[in-house]
Amino acid sequence: MDDALVQVILRIGALGAVTGLVGGLLASSRANLMGSIVMGVLGSLSIAAIMRFVPGVTPIFEAGEGFSYLYGGLGGLLLGFVVSASNK
Repeated sequence: MDDALVQVILRIGALGAVTGLVGGLLASSRANLMGSIVMGVLGSLSIAAIMRFVPGVTPIFEAGEGFSYLYGGLGGLLLGFVVSASNK
């Protein structure tokens, strides 16, 4: 992997940590903040990578290398919320 790709993955992961935390707080699960952050990182990276390879989908707010901040943020928010809500 080249340096540009690693930097994009780190930025998407950091965005996922923040949005996963927000998703966990929206689910009213304050007991498992670290789990919300981890799930947000995993959700943001996975959704951003999946949407990168779907034909016909263009990146919105492109982070570089075909990754999108919007898809990453939504993935982190969604997975952080769902896992925190189901863990009550």
